[in-house]
Amino acid sequence: MSFENNNFQVVRKSRLPKGEFSLSCNVSADGEIAKVFAVSLNAYCENQEITNGVVSYSGHVDVCMIYQLETGEVGSAFSTCPFSSKFEDESIVSGERAIINLKVIDHSIDSVSGNDATIGMVIEQSGLLVQNAEVRSITSNDQSVCLKEEEVSVIRFIGCATASAVETAQHSTREKVKKVLGSESSVIVKSAEAGVNFVSVSGDVVTKVLYLDENDKFENVQIYDQFKEEIEIEGVSRESLIEAVSALNNACVKIEVEDDDKGSKITATVPFEITAYAFEETALNMVVDLYSTESEMEISTESFNMTKPVAMECVEGKVDGSLTIEDDQPRVDKILFTFGSTAQVTNTYVEGGELTIEGIAKTTVVYLNDELSTFNAVEIEVPFQISDKTKATESSMLLTSAILTDVDLAVKKGREIFFDGKVRAIVAISDDEVSAAISEAREGEVYDGRDCAMELVFAKEGASLWDIAKMNRVRQSLIAEQNPNVIFPLQENSDLVIFYQCK
Repeated sequence: MSFENNNFQVVRKSRLPKGEFSLSCNVSADGEIAKVFAVSLNAYCENQEITNGVVSYSGHVDVCMIYQLETGEVGSAFSTCPFSSKFEDESIVSGERAIINLKVIDHSIDSVSGNDATIGMVIEQSGLLVQNAEVRSITSNDQSVCLKEEEVSVIRFIGCATASAVETAQHSTREKVKKVLGSESSVIVKSAEAGVNFVSVSGDVVTKVLYLDENDKFENVQIYDQFKEEIEIEGVSRESLIEAVSALNNACVKIEVEDDDKGSKITATVPFEITAYAFEETALNMVVDLYSTESEMEISTESFNMTKPVAMECVEGKVDGSLTIEDDQPRVDKILFTFGSTAQVTNTYVEGGELTIEGIAKTTVVYLNDELSTFNAVEIEVPFQISDKTKATESSMLLTSAILTDVDLAVKKGREIFFDGKVRAIVAISDDEVSAAISEAREGEVYDGRDCAMELVFAKEGASLWDIAKMNRVRQSLIAEQNPNVIFPLQENSDLVIFYQCK
C-alpha cells in the first residue's frame, strides 16, 4: 500500500511583535538658536533582512526643524538620522516578507546649544509577516484505498514588487514667496486593482508648505495631487487579490518657487514608493477522508491557518477639539502657523458591521503674544474616532495607516485654541481561516476474511454512500451497482444488499 505527497501552499499572515525604541538626532541651524518652535518627523524603512527568528531592518528619520535665532529671524533646518532595529520572534522564518510600519509617537527638544539642537524621539515599530506555508497532504493510486476528495478554495501569495514614483503639483500665490521654511508630505493608498501580470495602485499625495511671503507673513498652503501607478508582478490575473502600501522619503521632497507678475508659483516634487502584494485564490482537490478495503488505517490530520485578503477600505472623517492655554503661559494674540501635523492610530476594531478607527491628531501651534512681542509654541493633541460600514468581521486582521490634512485653527479670548482637521485612513482587511488536511496514513492490521458471500446491511436515514461503504469496507461503486434504486443520502431507513462475490 503506497501513499504519495500531494502538498500545497497557502498564504499566512502573522503580526510582528510591536515595540518601541529611542533615537537621538542632532540638527544644526544657520546661527545661534534662541528657541525651537516645531519639528516634523518622518520615519522611513530602507531595507530588511529576514532570518529564522529575526527581522532586521535599517532606515532613517527625516527631521525638519523650525526655530528662531538670537537675532529674531525665523528659519528652518533639515537633518536625516539613520537607525537600525529588529523584530525577534520564534515564529519568524527565513523567506518571509515583512510589511514594516514605523511611527514617531513622541519627541522632545532635549537640548539647545549654540547652532545645534538635540531632538529625542520614540519610534514605534509594528507590522506583518507574509509567506507561503506548505501544507502536508497525501493521495494514493492503490486499488485497495478509497479516497474521499473535496474541492477546497485556497489562497497563496503570488509575490510582491515595489515601484518608485514621482508626483509634481503646483500652487499659485498672489503674494511673492520670500522664504520657504519647511514642508511635510504624506502619501496614502486608496485602491489597488489587478490586471494581467500587473497591478494598478491609486491614491493621494498631500504636501503642506510653510513659507514667509514678501510682507514677512507666515503662510501655510496644502497642495493636493492624485497618483495612479502600474506595477509589474508576474503571475497576476484579473481575479487576483491585491494589497498595497506606500512609503515616503521626506528627505527627497523638493519645494521650488518661481516668481511672476501675479505672485509666486510653488512646485512640490514628491518621490515615493508603492509596494503591492498579490494573492491568488485557486480550487484544488484535497483528500478529506480515506479507508482501505483490506486493512485497518491509522490517519494523521494536521490543522493549518490560511489568511484571505478581503478588501482595502478607505475611511475618512473630521476631527475637532480644543486646547486651553494655562494662565502662566503667554496668551495667544495671533496664530502664526502650524507644523508637525500627524494622525496616530491607536486602535482599529469592528463592531456591529462598522469599522472604527481611534487615534490622536497632533500639531504644533506657533503664535504671537503682543504684550511680550514673542513667538511661542504649544502642541495640541486631539483624540479622534472615525467609522464607516465594512466588509470586515470582529475577528478580521486589520492593518491601518492614516494621514492628517486640512488643519485649521482659531483662537478665542486668547486662551482657547480650537482645532479642526480631516483624517484619511486606509485599512487592509484579512480573515484567518482554519482548516485541516490528512498528512499521513499508515497501514494497520489486515482484516479477517469474510465468512459469507452476501450481507444485508441496515442503514439509517441520512447515511451517505461514503459512510456506508467505509463502514462495510467496500468500494462505493459496489454498493451503488448492487442497489440501483437507492438514492443517497438515504431518505429513510433502508436495507441494502452487498454480494461480496461480485468484487
